[in-house]
Amino acid sequence: MAWLYATHWGGEYHEQGYSLLNKLLFRHLPAGARILDLCCGDGRMAQQLSLAGFHITGIDGSERMLDYARERAPEVEFIAGDARDFTLEHPVDAVICTFDALNHVGTTAELDRVFGCVARVLQPGASFVFDLNREEAYTKLWTKTYAVVQPEMAYICKGGYDAGERIAHANFTVFRLYCDRWDRSDFRMTQHCHHQVDVVESLYRAGFIDITALDAASDLGMFGNIGKGRNYYVARKPA
Repeated sequence: MAWLYATHWGGEYHEQGYSLLNKLLFRHLPAGARILDLCCGDGRMAQQLSLAGFHITGIDGSERMLDYARERAPEVEFIAGDARDFTLEHPVDAVICTFDALNHVGTTAELDRVFGCVARVLQPGASFVFDLNREEAYTKLWTKTYAVVQPEMAYICKGGYDAGERIAHANFTVFRLYCDRWDRSDFRMTQHCHHQVDVVESLYRAGFIDITALDAASDLGMFGNIGKGRNYYVARKPA
């Protein structure tokens, strides 16, 4: 999963994600501000923020993802950790969590834990920005089957969505060419579709205020499939 993400995924999101987050958050921060990139993945957003002059810390639960992140942005501090249970040595001026990472959190109780940790590491008055897939993304995009074929790799993805359980899944079969032989791997990725009201109430329980939910496409201009069924949330820790 980490290899596929780092080498063949994320381009469409990150081409738009930074400029969108810049409008919502980055341009309002002072030069050299400390930002936590929670669920930082392979470090693409962290790299861009570091190049923009911010002091970045990245946290992710996948050591393999962090290997790619450290190669991409060796100047950034990357930490292996659980989004539901983490602390930082220094408070930060903002926290971001992008590319529907928190849809991998399975319950509202676990969201409470994530938001509680975020609130504790934020400076008073600082903001938390993250995005989540809505049900529209799962019913219109995740239920499709598609394939990608390139000279040295190929993969097939077949997805589905259980509306009753609000659980989406994507089953992958990946082939990679090593020297003169093909290796196959299979894995499943799952996400949970959180109700917007549950997300907002969880943020309030963690002590956040000024909570706003924005449609990525209609409110923020994100285009293509990456903007379909995606919400951005902006919340502030009281001063």
